[in-house]
Amino acid sequence: MISRVTIFSLLFGLLLATGIWMRDMQQTDNCSRYMAGDKSLPASEYVISGSRTVVVPCGDWLARQPVWVQVLCLLEMVLGVVFVLNALSDLSGWLKMRRRLQLP
Repeated sequence: MISRVTIFSLLFGLLLATGIWMRDMQQTDNCSRYMAGDKSLPASEYVISGSRTVVVPCGDWLARQPVWVQVLCLLEMVLGVVFVLNALSDLSGWLKMRRRLQLP
């Protein structure tokens, strides 16, 4: 049997990942055009980090995002770990129950 925590962590993780993906698809900047093949644009972007400006290469997607998107990505990773651990626990419980039912 699959626990509620496993199901809800999977569903909320999928919902959050879809939201992050949809936001990324709507976000257009010089790096997105550079990665799509427009090599006339620079291969890096200036990102404001606190009181300073940092040059971030276009290949570093997470560092170019606002802090709240980075926090959502961290939450997505935590939900992934919660889902995997609960799924393994459910699988272990199911295997134990199956062995117990097969014994005469």
